Amino acid sequence: MVVHHLKAKVVLPALGFALALAVCTAPQTAVAQDAFSCIEELSDDEVKYRIRVIEDDLRDGKKHAAAWRYTWMSIFLGLGGGATYLAVNAAQDNKQWDKFGWAYLASGFYFSGVVHAVLPAADVWGAKRIGRKDGSTEEARRAKLRYATETLQKANDTQELLGGPLGVVGATIFGVVGGSVKAAQWKGQTRGLTAGLFVAPPVLAILAASTAPREAVATWEGYRGIACSSKYYDIHEEGPELDFSMNPAGGSFTLRF
Repeated sequence: MVVHHLKAKVVLPALGFALALAVCTAPQTAVAQDAFSCIEELSDDEVKYRIRVIEDDLRDGKKHAAAWRYTWMSIFLGLGGGATYLAVNAAQDNKQWDKFGWAYLASGFYFSGVVHAVLPAADVWGAKRIGRKDGSTEEARRAKLRYATETLQKANDTQELLGGPLGVVGATIFGVVGGSVKAAQWKGQTRGLTAGLFVAPPVLAILAASTAPREAVATWEGYRGIACSSKYYDIHEEGPELDFSMNPAGGSFTLRF
């Protein structure tokens, strides 16, 4: 009975946190231009301007992106090391319940740290690599703009992933599974650690996601607004289209989904 009360007290708030973050950070649909379709149609001055916009914005956001990524990578790897140490001590003391709990947490911390280490860091190195690209000829500048656009898109995708609800939901499920297994297998043993299994993964994931950089996301949305001239995606796939027009014979109002 105590175990059931414990699970109710810690699981529901954790799930509530995850749900709230998922709702608040759910991606919003936007009508935007295809940033790649008209690169060959732009004038050389327009190409130069777009390269400068992307490079400058990525450079401006680099400090925050680097600090956040390496700070959280260090936090997760450090927590993994500490949990591993405690798991080894528990094994030596023949406390299997504590060994399981700390080892389980360590695996989650290491996984999160590795994710931060291996995901493309275009928001960190993007501006520097764009600047190194050849821009001596008009053809080279068009290729440079395509590379810059691809780099900005990668930075956007990474920030959307790391700052979105997916990690929080995954961490919540991870914590619930680990806490439930420990509570069922070793009833009444180290209840504080059991609570930590439920709560620590989602809370850390929420903190990481809520502090994640969003500069590349904002830049990508803004850039797609200037990328081309009157070349938009088919908005019927993204949302309703509102059309209102007037003529000598009257007016027309159309709403298409």
